[in-house]
Amino acid sequence: MEKIELQSPIAVANFIIEVANEKENPVTNLKLQKVLFFLQGYCLAEYNSPLIDGNFSKWQYGPVEEEVYQEFKYFGASPINSKSTQLRMDSGKIEFYCEEISMSDNLLNKIKEIVEQIIKKEPWQLVRLTHDDPSWKNYEDKIRSRTAEDYTNEEIKDCFKANQEVLGV
Repeated sequence: MEKIELQSPIAVANFIIEVANEKENPVTNLKLQKVLFFLQGYCLAEYNSPLIDGNFSKWQYGPVEEEVYQEFKYFGASPINSKSTQLRMDSGKIEFYCEEISMSDNLLNKIKEIVEQIIKKEPWQLVRLTHDDPSWKNYEDKIRSRTAEDYTNEEIKDCFKANQEVLGV
């Protein structure tokens, strides 16, 4: 079994956005967050390793990777129609740069299949799946008062496994 290398949250978000737009099923920031969460759960369950080098916070509408949220929040509730691009200096020249996933084609194709399945679900269905899980439900008071701890990898993996059949993966 191949080993997964940690990827930046923005690179994985860009990948999800690209796949969603190719499938003519663009994601909103809300849906992007849930797809990221369940994709992380898939990798934890299947490869016993996280994909995303980031943390998921417990927010009112479920799990949120805050770096990704901040990057795409200007879309509001609208579909995200473009990937994140940054400016960087390279050899004295300013250029646009788009973070992308770096992994084997075999792994990339598998991750793409998982994303294609999860994006078929409506965003509020994905929210419900996370809200019905003990990792969110048992901390609802702390979540509402913004004192809840971040999700652990074990909670993410367990939430994925509990919803794997509904997600179709």
